[in-house]
Amino acid sequence: MKNYYEILEVDVKASKEMIDRAFKLLAKRYHPDTKTDDKKQWAEEKFKEINEAYEILSNEENRKEYDIELDYEKNSAIQALCAKNEHLQHQVEELNKQIELLKNAKNNNFYDNLNTNNTYQNNKSNQDNENIVQNYIKYAQNMYANNSYKDYVEPVTEEELYSYKKSRLKDFLAFLITIAIIIGIGFLLWTIPFTKNFLLNLYENNQPIKAIVDFFLRFFN
Repeated sequence: MKNYYEILEVDVKASKEMIDRAFKLLAKRYHPDTKTDDKKQWAEEKFKEINEAYEILSNEENRKEYDIELDYEKNSAIQALCAKNEHLQHQVEELNKQIELLKNAKNNNFYDNLNTNNTYQNNKSNQDNENIVQNYIKYAQNMYANNSYKDYVEPVTEEELYSYKKSRLKDFLAFLITIAIIIGIGFLLWTIPFTKNFLLNLYENNQPIKAIVDFFLRFFN
């Protein structure tokens, strides 16, 4: 199961606003059009994965369902590891019992010979299994120590957030400049008699346009 929080590089407790920001930053960073030909296919896969994660986490209901499935998977992985440790410990206990039975049968020549020939091998097998159990236990402890099962991933950096805000400011200024140019062109056309008369006729003879213009005139007055 994919971890969509790791894909968007946000904490599992991240707000909707933080998820939106992270998505926009990552979508811009991995957009295929910004990559060279040798990285375009990789960027397309990454971009698709980011969109998939955002589609789930940006929707409140989908996110709740996903969080339940994610918690279940993590708990299942931990339970499976514990079960495997218990199984190995059980095997070690069975081997110890067999060794004890062999040791208690010293008066039997057959078992004496068996112990003589195989004592070292049985002890080595027992030690190997104990080492396996200890290694699994250490592995589980290391996973907890290294936050492998904690719901945390490194968030988007402050530098990236600053870059995002800066780009938004540029977009806003560009929007204002575009509006100013449109207004300027409108005033320029209004000073030309031909276009002025055309616009007045259009206003007088077209009821929907007249209603819209009257609404804005009343609004600004």
